[in-house]
Amino acid sequence: MRVIDKAPVARGGKLRWVAAAVAVALAVAGWWSMREPASGATDAVPQADAPGDAANGAGDDRLASAPRAPRDATQGRQAMPDPDPDDLAAYFQAGDPEPTGAQVIEALQQAGVRTGLGAFNPPGTSPPLVGLAVPEDFALPPGYVRHHQVTDEGVAIEPILMFSPDFVLHDAQGRPIAMPADRVVPPALAPPGLPLRQIQIPPR
Repeated sequence: MRVIDKAPVARGGKLRWVAAAVAVALAVAGWWSMREPASGATDAVPQADAPGDAANGAGDDRLASAPRAPRDATQGRQAMPDPDPDDLAAYFQAGDPEPTGAQVIEALQQAGVRTGLGAFNPPGTSPPLVGLAVPEDFALPPGYVRHHQVTDEGVAIEPILMFSPDFVLHDAQGRPIAMPADRVVPPALAPPGLPLRQIQIPPR
């Protein structure tokens, strides 16, 4: 039997083809292994905000655990009804200086109140009239009246002599005599027998 050896070239060529196939397979496997991390990195991009989200979550936790500011005591409180317009407290608040008598009277009169304190002139706006003193036992003739006054402090003043509002004095010829604007009787028009003495206003 005759044995014929195969040509070495043919065997070496087959080996080269096998080696080439293995190289290609390794290359494909390497490329695939490198592609997966890249793809994974692409998929992980949205997770880049995870630290920020964690920080926000921590901030939310801190806000939730932070002490809340005390609630205003006036919240939810019903409004008080309108104050009584006749009450002085409606015009003055706590801490305001105490109003003077003149301020009270002026406020009442501005509000149209003319009774009680509102019937008086504010202190200092109408100084006492100075005139002839009229003794209590002096009999006044018709047309003359006693005018009583008090100081702003409430001290009584000696009454003075005045003409009544509708009285007109005539001279010896019967002609009317002009009356003083304040109707306070001057010494020249005093009735006969009246002591001519002016009153003294008490000191303040």
